[in-house]
Amino acid sequence: MKEQIFARPETGDTNRGWAVLAVCWAFVACAFISTVLRVWVRVRLTRNMGPDDFNMIAAMTTTLIGVGLITTEVINGLGRHEYCLTPSQRRNTKIIGWVDWMQTFITLMLTKTSICLFLLRIVDSRKIKIAIYALIGCLITFTTICVCLFLGVCRPLKAYWDVGVDGICLSDHQLESVVLAQGILSIISDLICAAFPVLFLRNLQIKMRTKVALCVLMGLGVITAACCTVRTVLSGAITDPDITWAIIPNVGWRLPEVNIGIVCANAPILRPLYLYFQGRLQTQKASSTAISKERMAPNNVNWSDSTKLQDSLEWNGLGESHSSADHRVSLEMGLPRHWVNKEQV
Repeated sequence: MKEQIFARPETGDTNRGWAVLAVCWAFVACAFISTVLRVWVRVRLTRNMGPDDFNMIAAMTTTLIGVGLITTEVINGLGRHEYCLTPSQRRNTKIIGWVDWMQTFITLMLTKTSICLFLLRIVDSRKIKIAIYALIGCLITFTTICVCLFLGVCRPLKAYWDVGVDGICLSDHQLESVVLAQGILSIISDLICAAFPVLFLRNLQIKMRTKVALCVLMGLGVITAACCTVRTVLSGAITDPDITWAIIPNVGWRLPEVNIGIVCANAPILRPLYLYFQGRLQTQKASSTAISKERMAPNNVNWSDSTKLQDSLEWNGLGESHSSADHRVSLEMGLPRHWVNKEQV
């Protein structure tokens, strides 16, 4: 790669990197907490850890690697003008940024695959299952292609970041096209995953309020799609000569896309946690009310009805299931009945 001559920036040696880093850690913290809660729900409450959970753990792991990469980039000059950086800093940010893009592709793929695997646990329509498997195949295939293209960005690879090495590299247009194509696929897959729940939840025998709540929880992917749309529009910065400065808006939207995606993917699985605490609070309230009434009432009053009412509290929030699909949704989105019975004994 040929050495470039950078013009003196009018803004001087301004550093926007630390602001991006603060946003980065804030979003990663939210994603990490939601993932920990997800695992706790699946291990302690519903007791049904599955491939979707392991996929999400993998996505969270790569996200933590990503925040480490972003932190290292900021230390080496991300958020400052290339003119103000030393040759060593330019080289380091080039290498780390290259790795970070591949990490982003892989994390997004793992997150969306986790969502698809979760949907497979609760749908019974053969056509929808085939569509979900096809989507998983597209995500894995296209992500593999994008990563391979980045791995082969230059021949030899060292020419991508070392100005002293000559090589054959992808053109700026080709590199930008890879990022744009990945962004478009990501937007489409987010919208598809958000639309799937409507297809199979509409016929379930559950309360309308619960049905709407589940559709909203499982359709939060539209937020990720919105972030991805902005990030894709800003992808041209990847070929800007002053990339450490110009890429900041793109990074600023890429971080929410990845981490909000994880939070949104975890949200439906966390519903049992809400029902657990809601059920416990309701039970404690019912118990306290019964005790208070018993203390205030004459000795000949029988409060067995209150006890029966307490014992019959529905913690799963889904009512009676009338199909196998209803049962699966009850298991995945609410507390399983064997757990409820065990707690209420």
